[in-house]
Amino acid sequence: MRSLFDPIPKTDLKLLEAFSKREWQLIPILETTTKTTKKLVVVSNKPFKGYATAWPAYANKFGELAESIPKTLQKSSLVKVRPQVALMLHRAQQILNSNPDTARFQLVLVDGYRRIDVQRKLFVAYKNFLAKMHPDIDEHELNDRAQQMVSIAPENLETVKKCPPPHSTGGAVDVVLMEKSDKINMSNMINFGARFDEMMHPKYKDERSFMEFYEGTADNEEVKKNRRVLFNVMTRVGFTNYPYEFWHYDFGNQFHALCTGSKNAKYGFAGSMA
Repeated sequence: MRSLFDPIPKTDLKLLEAFSKREWQLIPILETTTKTTKKLVVVSNKPFKGYATAWPAYANKFGELAESIPKTLQKSSLVKVRPQVALMLHRAQQILNSNPDTARFQLVLVDGYRRIDVQRKLFVAYKNFLAKMHPDIDEHELNDRAQQMVSIAPENLETVKKCPPPHSTGGAVDVVLMEKSDKINMSNMINFGARFDEMMHPKYKDERSFMEFYEGTADNEEVKKNRRVLFNVMTRVGFTNYPYEFWHYDFGNQFHALCTGSKNAKYGFAGSMA
């Protein structure tokens, strides 16, 4: 079993290429998509001892992308995920608690299930940023570049059935670690060497968001250690990491299937098709 402090393995170049070509969209989904919303559970936004907790980024304008949008993207203070995903998050917190070197860390879920309209607003915001940065590239290339950091939200419901954005399945989670306190205080987020949702930095753009950005460097030992803890505890309980974002993990959806080499994905679109 990997230690929580083991180095992050180098991502297979074939996997990065598969993500860039969006091959995950071709993986069949076992779950039948109907007009009924799939069962999701709420992860509590109160720091109960021994459990992961939630703090919705897009209701609190937390993170670089959310702050770039004039209004908050969602009114709800609830973060929902698939029931099995919630159990896995709580298991990850228990592992942190059981290690004296990580017991001070609180696992915080900042995003889980994401409505299609919220997904679309995030995509448009990032695409508009890229358009200003690169006025010479065409619409197709803009969409292509934007999708590395924010999945496009299909307009066609049939496309949503076949390849929903990972967050719209309830199987994708955005997580960070903070120092434990009686209340959720994101100023206590530990140092990951980049902000959550960092993709518009004046110098680094989205580069520092790559999970392995600090691996192999001679400095930033604290940052490397913190990223390793997050990666190792999440993968130990069964999640896979989307390598372009140190905060993004998946289970059961097409991203997870691509990373694990599975022929099928377990989870489809979790929202209503009405």
